[in-house]
Amino acid sequence: MHSTLKASAALALLLAHTPAYAQEAFDLGEITLFSNQVLTELSRSGTTTEVVTEDEIADAPETSLSDVLATLPGVTATATGGVGAQTTLRIRGLGAGYVPVYLDGIEISDPASTGAGYNWGGLTTGGLSRIEVLKGGQSARFGVNAAGGVVNLSSYRPTKDGFSGQSAVEFGAYGTKSASLGLGFMDERTEVGFSLSKFETDGFSASSSGAEADGYSATRANLFVKYELTDHARIGAALLSIDSAGEFDEFGGDGAAPFDETNENQTLGARVFGEFDTGAVTHEISASYFDIDRVSYATHWSGSPLVATEFDGKRRTLGYKATYQENENTLWTFGLDHMAEETASASADVNSAYVETAFAMSETLDLTGSLRYDDHSDLGGQATGRVAAAYRVSDDLVLRAQAATGYKPPSLFQSTTNAANSTVTLAPEENTTFELGLEKTYGEVGFVRATAFYNDLENHLVYEGTCSTPSDPLNTSYCYAQSNFKSKGLELSGGFDLNETWAITSAYTYTDAYRPTGRAGRVPRHDLHIGINGEFANGFAGGLGVNYIADRFDRDNGSTPMPDYTTVNAHVSYKVNDSTEAYLRVVNLFDEDYEVVNGFNTSGRALYFGVRASF
Repeated sequence: MHSTLKASAALALLLAHTPAYAQEAFDLGEITLFSNQVLTELSRSGTTTEVVTEDEIADAPETSLSDVLATLPGVTATATGGVGAQTTLRIRGLGAGYVPVYLDGIEISDPASTGAGYNWGGLTTGGLSRIEVLKGGQSARFGVNAAGGVVNLSSYRPTKDGFSGQSAVEFGAYGTKSASLGLGFMDERTEVGFSLSKFETDGFSASSSGAEADGYSATRANLFVKYELTDHARIGAALLSIDSAGEFDEFGGDGAAPFDETNENQTLGARVFGEFDTGAVTHEISASYFDIDRVSYATHWSGSPLVATEFDGKRRTLGYKATYQENENTLWTFGLDHMAEETASASADVNSAYVETAFAMSETLDLTGSLRYDDHSDLGGQATGRVAAAYRVSDDLVLRAQAATGYKPPSLFQSTTNAANSTVTLAPEENTTFELGLEKTYGEVGFVRATAFYNDLENHLVYEGTCSTPSDPLNTSYCYAQSNFKSKGLELSGGFDLNETWAITSAYTYTDAYRPTGRAGRVPRHDLHIGINGEFANGFAGGLGVNYIADRFDRDNGSTPMPDYTTVNAHVSYKVNDSTEAYLRVVNLFDEDYEVVNGFNTSGRALYFGVRASF
């Protein structure tokens, strides 16, 4: 899945800060915004990067964004129920704590959660314009926690001068209603994008042994502004607000009457930045703030009353970055970052310095090297690095390679809990990753890609229900032990235009993820997605997506084997006019009865009807 750069201002920036050989042609083709410190053509990036465009997001038959991303090679998602339930996204077997998530440059991973990861359960596709998924260790690029990959989300952006916008409404199964609105303005110096999305559903019972429906509602608003003060100075800001509430079931059933275990979530985020050109050097300064307040009302065991538990996490960042073009083939980036996280019971600071060089060794070989040093207030210093290469064997054949290290300190929750219950001091988790890939393109009609990968995670944190080394022998409450985790595998993907109106896409991943005691839980060994999309006659279009998951276990150590399953999603649309489209999408077309997580339901056959328009 690829995208092209449409904004002339962004194109000018790319031309100004890319080695000179890339300036020979005005059309730079597909780009990655995030895999390096500067904008980079995908054909020149050694990092395996998946890009999902705005049209692909809108046309996807899936409701949850995590389900959309799970159709990509190397990406899986597991949820304990329907939309709004706890959902984990994994990249090559590594879960949420190892995959930070950014929205318009604001990190939205939850510092108050158990592993400091992002819960994908409530994020739907409304109001988003672009997604990039970076794989492998990215700590040298993004800092702590990015040991397995990074997901970057962009909210709605205008794509043409003047005022523009888009809107959508949808109704469907389980009492689901959703609406989204995007408004934008763009001229030679200004870019403004505002999006608002609302989602409500009565849902279905999250527990497979229950009958009471678990509903969810959420409202999300995003604002992005960028203004060019002069030809050499730009300022901008991003704002984020999420207000959500959802019901959930704990393992084993609906619990005792009245069954209504709920999570409430209020999230605020903001980022401001400035970019200033001073000859050969471009400077960027930025500051961000993120605050998530969660309250969980749970029974914890059958017959107990509801208990309210509050989780409050905050993150503040300051950053400085300088980009220097040494010559026509060499680009340097230097930077300093400060991050402070806190919860109600703990806090930690990380001060960082980094350097990255992008070197065009020849017209066919690009090298990128990154080095970062993070100084954690509790754990001391840690260095991470990355080397990536892209070699264009020919105009239609690219060889990619990446070797990197990743770094994840224990989360504030993990550190506090372990210190209270165990005599063991937790060490940072360290991941070493390798990947080697080959991509062949067939003009404008198709491509195939194969990537082999390997992760070696040391000091992997493992939950201990009873501490093996308790600080108080009379209280052996839970804590954490440390072990190892490895994953290796192969990603295959491709896409072809069958004719002028129909295309087929495919993605298959083989993943062998394991710990010393056995297979890792919830990481399928075989994951296959096949999609076909196209146009009928008289304004009709549609497609099918087939997902096959096989050879998996619900628990670590190779316990609780789970059945294989196949699901089919479908969508059909009708173009009313040049700006308005009506559509019908069907989730689980053949009403497959399956579980992704043992003991928790998934959607049966569900139909959704909607209308979207642009102006």
